[in-house]
Amino acid sequence: MNLLLKHRMTLPLTLLLLVLLILSPQLYLLLHKTTLPAFVQQGLLPALLLLLLLLSVSRNFATGIWFWLPFALLAPQELFYLSTYQKVTDAHAMAIIAETDLAEAAGYLSGLGWLILPAIMLVLMLVAVASAVCKVQSLQWPRYGRPLVWLLTLGWVGWLYQQELVYRELYPVKEGRNATETELSKRPLPNSHNLYHQSYPLNLLLAANEFRVQKAALAEVAATVADFRFGTSQPQNTTERQIYVLVIGETLRPDRLQLNGYPRATTPRLAGLGDVVSFTNMVSPWAWTRMSVPVILSRKSAQDHSYFSRETSVVAAFKEAGFATAWLSTQSPLGVHDSSVALHASEADEVQYLNPVGYKKEGFYDDVLVSAFSRVLEKGAAKQLIVLHTLGSHFSYSDRYPDSFDLFQPSGKGEALGMHDRANKEKLNNAYDNTVAYTDYLLFNLIRQLEKQQAISSLLLVSDHGENLFDGDCDKSGHGHNTEFDYRVAALWWGSAEFRAQYPEQTQLLQQRRDAPLITSQTFHTMLDLAQLRYADERLAQSFASTQFVPPRRILASGIDFDAATRLGACKALPSPVQP
Repeated sequence: MNLLLKHRMTLPLTLLLLVLLILSPQLYLLLHKTTLPAFVQQGLLPALLLLLLLLSVSRNFATGIWFWLPFALLAPQELFYLSTYQKVTDAHAMAIIAETDLAEAAGYLSGLGWLILPAIMLVLMLVAVASAVCKVQSLQWPRYGRPLVWLLTLGWVGWLYQQELVYRELYPVKEGRNATETELSKRPLPNSHNLYHQSYPLNLLLAANEFRVQKAALAEVAATVADFRFGTSQPQNTTERQIYVLVIGETLRPDRLQLNGYPRATTPRLAGLGDVVSFTNMVSPWAWTRMSVPVILSRKSAQDHSYFSRETSVVAAFKEAGFATAWLSTQSPLGVHDSSVALHASEADEVQYLNPVGYKKEGFYDDVLVSAFSRVLEKGAAKQLIVLHTLGSHFSYSDRYPDSFDLFQPSGKGEALGMHDRANKEKLNNAYDNTVAYTDYLLFNLIRQLEKQQAISSLLLVSDHGENLFDGDCDKSGHGHNTEFDYRVAALWWGSAEFRAQYPEQTQLLQQRRDAPLITSQTFHTMLDLAQLRYADERLAQSFASTQFVPPRRILASGIDFDAATRLGACKALPSPVQP
């Protein structure tokens, strides 16, 4: 053994194996996703410099090489994550691990199963052998070796700083509109994130820093509403178990539901139940998620353009009344598009983010919510509020459902379709309808689980915004175009037999208002009213389950009256607000 450690080829071979292991995610990118110049400049060189810097912590290589151990241990996981989800570990992945129960996170972030322990043992053995070889061969840094590495690092950092100054001139950080704007809403990220976000192991450090900054900013915002209380109570408390479910839909249009007369079988399961109320005339005041979802969850006004609500949400209101609360999501736990939602998610007793890649890749489908929903129900709490935030019909549509739901074809599933290319109209529309059919499957399974509980149960789905799909002669696709299609959203309600027996008047009112003009900002008030929660400042006129309900003027975030505004052109565009 000693002779093997002293052999002149043992050291270079051992170091080469260790370096190749650590750089294996980089090599995967070179083979599949990047060019050789980008691999060298933005992958290989910064990674090697980081390894040299870690090695230079000690004059003896035998000691310094142990500083490579964390990145060597994480390299197989990074390679698996990259090859499975086609993206590197980022702040989203780190938030998944931090926000979700460890057992849950391990199930979908590692995927290595029984291979984890052998992989750890092999990596430890490789590092130990490399250290032993360095020790036996008395390998040390030459006299000026370490200072040279430090100078190179300082020079590189100085170059990055200079590049950052140039970058900030081209892309200045947006200043917040008010005191509630924080680092969460400032973009773009530092240029180093753009350059090296795929350079393993440097990307881990960058992701950890972004996660740290965003969590600190989120905590700062949460502190501003920490003392807020609605003062909710449940005077008509019942001895029966109660389960209230709010499903936040994504990009779901009401006119694509078979329940609402759409000729395709997009909601056959819900239609078969016979007791689902579909609200055909609901609108959202906002056309993008980060602003529309807080309006659903809280009393935040549609005309309030600040990034965060000044109050807590429906989650906190139910907690005050003694409900166990859970938040289950296939969307992202952090980020400029998600943090205003994550703020309210963090109010829940239990939070689970179940999609390792968010909306940018295919990732996991919404059906992972079903098993998580089942686990929450199995806890058997007497009073439960469960919020599910789905990916629903978020573009890319064909990424939102499995092959078994590729019902309407051609859908372009497996293709990289451009959203704004009108030549893709048929495929985009077919894929979109497939997402609706998959949402039907999801809701049906949630309802079936609720039926088994034999509890007073209510499920309300409200979508965040609508979508343009090259409708008729309209040349627009996606959302944010200020058209009628941006604002019309799907909304559904189902109540268990126990709910209907306990609250027949509310059940009748909801059925009667299926075609009434509604707006998503009424969701907070309706959810509390359905659960018979009362508080001093309650606004029953905004609950469409109340006898006191008053149909509202549906004023959009732009200040335009949705119902009174003239529709313009093939896209049914709404007039732009008059600038002061």
